[in-house]
Amino acid sequence: MSTPVIYLDGAIDPFAHLQDSARQPPIDVFFATNRAPEGEDRYGNEVANSLYVGQAVVRLGSDQDSWDELYLASRTDRRASDIPLQLKEVVTQGEMALDAPPPAPLPPALQAYADAINLELEKAQDKEIIVYVHGTKVDFANACELIAEVDHFAGRDFVGLAFSWPSHQNIASYLLGIDVDRARQSSTALARLIQFLGIHTAAERINLIGYSAGGRVLSKALYELQQDYPGLDHAQLQTRFRIGATVFAAADVPEETFEERLPSVSLMAEQVLITTSDNDDALRYAHWLMPGGVRVGTDSASQPLYNFTHSHHLNNVNVLDLSYDHQRRGFDISGHHYWYRHAWASSDVILLMRTDMPPARRGLSATSHPAVWYMSSDYPSSVRDATHRELDGQW
Repeated sequence: MSTPVIYLDGAIDPFAHLQDSARQPPIDVFFATNRAPEGEDRYGNEVANSLYVGQAVVRLGSDQDSWDELYLASRTDRRASDIPLQLKEVVTQGEMALDAPPPAPLPPALQAYADAINLELEKAQDKEIIVYVHGTKVDFANACELIAEVDHFAGRDFVGLAFSWPSHQNIASYLLGIDVDRARQSSTALARLIQFLGIHTAAERINLIGYSAGGRVLSKALYELQQDYPGLDHAQLQTRFRIGATVFAAADVPEETFEERLPSVSLMAEQVLITTSDNDDALRYAHWLMPGGVRVGTDSASQPLYNFTHSHHLNNVNVLDLSYDHQRRGFDISGHHYWYRHAWASSDVILLMRTDMPPARRGLSATSHPAVWYMSSDYPSSVRDATHRELDGQW
């Protein structure tokens, strides 16, 4: 990840509060996957009929890099070289059935998994979980490595958890619909995971990020989970599941499909953020080459999404249009990986995850539509001012 702009120019030190024991290049994360095992503690591309859970260790930097080197590289926009990521260890702790919630009391293996998460929550300053749902064309290691980056830049105070669904490592499988079907079928596994975390962990909030095709998995999982509890209102669902910030980053979900699920997503989550861009080649090609029409991650969806949220009174749903007013700003925030590669976009995701503050308090600027926000040319100073005002210089 690029260093989020909130950490530049000394605005905030994300690591100032860490104990010496946490000042190490390796970082511990959790995982849940419906990829089938390939040997001991390895997961490939085949689809499993259950959900495997466990822990992993990701090293940020090479084996020779020290914490001091990682610390400096994490607070500058002028790195001397790229920082390699290495999945160093994977330990499977248990297996969860998909046809029903885990029995009570939990089997020993699943109880050990819940206990491990709760132990990390107890040690964390921000007692929350971030679940990351990856896009297509990546493997199990990529999912673990990216949630490790998010956890690192969020100050290493969350419990990071990668949900890895069985995508292939080529775009053809997605364009041909193979991985689209796998994304659709993986929603049950993700719903089971969210249900498990809500019932069996002490997380104050469970935050969710669905990237690209991961938006298909996440939106369908939340829709299905809400449908399982039709009698519960927003407050009751919050009490039961404690789902906090839910981000759909460059989501490759057809707009019509997304809007069918959005009322349920809004009921489940405390706050929903949808990021859009007018210069995302991956979503443009998906629109041209695959069925479904306009993708929700393109700025063509911003106005329809506003109209939909307004007409359905979904007051906790906001759109961040990263291309809005880019001519005056002087550059567009483009590509398909911008949410973690662009220092501005990653700042807002990190700040939302850490604070759950609404857009106006995160340094974003309002458009003429109350649910659509953008980043003005003075966003770096605005977000740093907001950080000082809200956080007093550190997490």
